Amino acid sequence: MKRYQQIILTATAASFLAFPVMAKEDSTQKTNQSSYTRARAPYPDSDRIQSAAKASDIIGMSVKNYQNEELGSVDDLAVDLESGRIVQVIISTGGFIGIGDRLSAVAPGALQYDSANQILNLDANKEQLKRAPEFFYEKWTDYSDYDHLSSVYAYYGQEHSFKFINREDPANNSAHTTKTRDVDGTWIKVSTTGENQWMIPSSRLSQIQRASVLMGLNVKNRQDETLGHVDNMLVDVQSGRIVAIMISSGGFLGIGDELSAVPPTALSFNSERDTLQLDTTKDMLSAAPHFKSSEWPDFNQPAFYYSVYNAYKVEPYFKTDSAPAADNTAIKFRERDDRNLTPLDQGNSKADTDITAQIRKGILVTKGMSMNAKNVKIITNNGQVTLRGPVKNEEEKRIIGEIANGIARSENVHNQLEITITTASN
Repeated sequence: MKRYQQIILTATAASFLAFPVMAKEDSTQKTNQSSYTRARAPYPDSDRIQSAAKASDIIGMSVKNYQNEELGSVDDLAVDLESGRIVQVIISTGGFIGIGDRLSAVAPGALQYDSANQILNLDANKEQLKRAPEFFYEKWTDYSDYDHLSSVYAYYGQEHSFKFINREDPANNSAHTTKTRDVDGTWIKVSTTGENQWMIPSSRLSQIQRASVLMGLNVKNRQDETLGHVDNMLVDVQSGRIVAIMISSGGFLGIGDELSAVPPTALSFNSERDTLQLDTTKDMLSAAPHFKSSEWPDFNQPAFYYSVYNAYKVEPYFKTDSAPAADNTAIKFRERDDRNLTPLDQGNSKADTDITAQIRKGILVTKGMSMNAKNVKIITNNGQVTLRGPVKNEEEKRIIGEIANGIARSENVHNQLEITITTASN
C-alpha cells in the first residue's frame, strides 16, 4: 500500500510542476479581456520586504487572477510565530469556482499583494484551482507535515522557497540568544543571530498556528507580568514572513491606547502554548517603538522595521544593504565624532534604560507631535544621551531637546535630530 501511495504522489508531483507554465499560457491568451495587468515576480526575494499589511486585513481579502476573475478569499494564515514564517495561505473557494465550500492551501510566494486595490493576485484559472491541494481544518496536523507542505509548494512552482524547514538536530541550530539577567536585574540579553532562527524545526510543524487564533493571545514577560495581548501582525505574504507582532501594551505602560511592535523571534511560547513570553521589562518596552492604535506608522518605510528589530537586539531577516543610513529616515544624518551610534549601543544599566524610558514617555505625552517625532532614536549609554532621526520642524526638535535636557543634564544630551525635507507639493 505504501508503495502504491508513493507512485501516486510521484505522478501527482509531476503534474504539479506543469502548473506555472499552464497558468502563464492561459494568462497570455486573455490579456485583451482586462486592462488590469501587472508584472508578476515569479521568484520573490524572501530576504526583502515586498509589501507589508495587517494580518486582519489579509484575512478575508479577495483573491483574483490576472484576468481579474474572482477565485476566492483568504480564510486564514497558517503561521509559525516563533520563526516569523507564513507557512501556507488558506483560501476559501466555495462558490467562486463552481463547487461547494472548499478550502485550498496556497504557497505564500504564489500570491502577490496589490495594495492599491486591496486584493491578492494568484496566477491561476478556476480549473487549476479546482485541482489544487485541498485543505481541512480538522486535519490540521496532517496538512502541516513536511510531505504535504512540499506538495503544496511544488504545485505552485515554489520549490525554491521551501527551504525553511530545519530537519537537523535542534542542538545543531546555529542561532543563539542569551536571555538572562544579572543579579541586580540588569537586562543583559545579547543579539539573536543565525539563519536558523528563521527556520522551523521539523518537530514543530505539528504546532503551526492559525493567525486568527494568535491574535488576542496574552503576552507576559519573564517576571510573569502581563504586558498585553497580540493585537495584530504585520505580514508580508509574498515573502512568506511575519514582519512584526503588534502587542497592545498601553495598559502596562500606563500611557493609554498604545501598540508595541516586536520582532516575532523575540517571542516564545510557554510550555502550555497558551501564552507568549517576551524577555523585557516595563522600562525596556517603554523605550522600544510603539504608537497609538489609531496612528499606525507608514509600512513603506524600511526604517520603521529596522528600529523595531534593533530595539530588541534581534538580527533582521531582511537585507540591510537597502537600509537607510540612519535608523529612522532616508536622510543621511551626521554621526558623533567619536563613534557611529545605533540603537544597539543603548546601555543596559537600569540608569540608562530609565533615562531612555522617561524621555520617550515625555515625548509621547506631548500633544501634537508627529509620528516621526514619537519614534526618534533615544540612545543612552553611561548617562550620555543621543537623539537621532527625522522630525517635522525646528519646533519639534527644540521640544524633544528640552524634554531630554530636563531628564539628563544638558551637557550630556547630543541633539542630532534632523528636519524632514519636504517638497512644495507637500
